Amino acid sequence: MVVMQNSDKKILIVEDDDYLRQTLVDGLIINNYNIFQAVDGEDAVRKLVDHRPHLVLLDLMLPKLDGFKVLERIRHFPDQQIADTKVIVLSNLWSNKDILRAQALKVEEYFVKANTNLQDVFAKIKAHLDELKQAGFKG
Repeated sequence: MVVMQNSDKKILIVEDDDYLRQTLVDGLIINNYNIFQAVDGEDAVRKLVDHRPHLVLLDLMLPKLDGFKVLERIRHFPDQQIADTKVIVLSNLWSNKDILRAQALKVEEYFVKANTNLQDVFAKIKAHLDELKQAGFKG
């Protein structure tokens, strides 16, 4: 599942809920990002390596490999560009323990689905990708 646009910025959306994943794609596509999609953790890791996105929007409760394990694989990846990939979490997990665990794995943002307006998520994604652009990142 790939939605290609005319942007040099790539986003990997990792979400197993079809409706929410499509809503995220629809909300981001207007900014002309290259969008890649994964429905489970194993697929996410494969697509991360294959497509080298600039940002990952990651659910934590996923089939096959949970989001925390995906985060650990990203942060411990031998290729530093992949290890440094920006990650924004969008999850139903809301306990301090879960949030602190994700923050320890250096996520840029942590959003709880039930308490989040998707426009806020889109704004944060844009802000983080704009930071990369200002830093001259070509990736």
